[in-house]
Amino acid sequence: MESFRKTCGFDFYILCRKLKDEISNGRIEKIYYVKREEGYVIKFVVHKQEKKILLITNNSAFVYTNDIIENPQMPSTYAMVLRKYLENKFISEVSQCNNDKILSVKTLNHIIYLEFFGSGNVVLCDNENKIIDGLVKREWKGRAIKPGEIYKFPENMPNEEDKKLRIFFGVYYDTLPKDKLNLEYGIKILENKESEILEMFKNLIEGNGRKDPKNEKIEKDLKKQEFVAEQQRKRMKELGEEALLWIKTGDEIYQNFSTIEEILENAKNKRPDSRIKRTEGTNLVVEI
Repeated sequence: MESFRKTCGFDFYILCRKLKDEISNGRIEKIYYVKREEGYVIKFVVHKQEKKILLITNNSAFVYTNDIIENPQMPSTYAMVLRKYLENKFISEVSQCNNDKILSVKTLNHIIYLEFFGSGNVVLCDNENKIIDGLVKREWKGRAIKPGEIYKFPENMPNEEDKKLRIFFGVYYDTLPKDKLNLEYGIKILENKESEILEMFKNLIEGNGRKDPKNEKIEKDLKKQEFVAEQQRKRMKELGEEALLWIKTGDEIYQNFSTIEEILENAKNKRPDSRIKRTEGTNLVVEI
């Protein structure tokens, strides 16, 4: 995968603004979870005048009008949890949290926190910030991502204003004039970086979306095995039906054994028997 620079709070400020325009007031139609070798892809299918595809990975998010990620054949447990609470709900707000690499997507009764630091996480909460479930359960001193806990933001922001600005603007910090620098002033100066930043997030998503050749081969082998298994199931069903037919035939022979024996004896000795209708080679057609 292509090497990308380290992201910062300002990058996610720009991304958040983009997502607000794209999916706010949209209705969540379907949710998918796709496991990748180097992380994950979560897909929200959102309808807002037209279908939008919100793709979320451990380090990026972006909205597409066309589907670029194949849906899994079976939904994961986590996808089913998200669907239970969020399907057919309208997105009321998209916001950046604490000027950090965390975005929140809100519906009427629920909040999804998208964490883009470390190995990433997607945390579903009720509207009182009580955690319903997290993609990755984690626990630190004073903070836990697990059902029933209250969602808390990481305490990683320093108290000094200059250090806060340095963390928020990241690689851009050294390009900014330090005289009376504040958040609003820095954002205004860096507005021209929007297209560059959005392109970076788009490339990150598409990098995560590429299929690993090894995984593709595994998927093809699995599909082949599933086809063979389906053919075997069909044949087993046919054999089962044939076996039942032979069992029924055997039962009827057993129940009429003395009569059959008598008919065969008459046929052997060429004695007239009205039950013998005709002969077909070495076979007798009889009516009992």
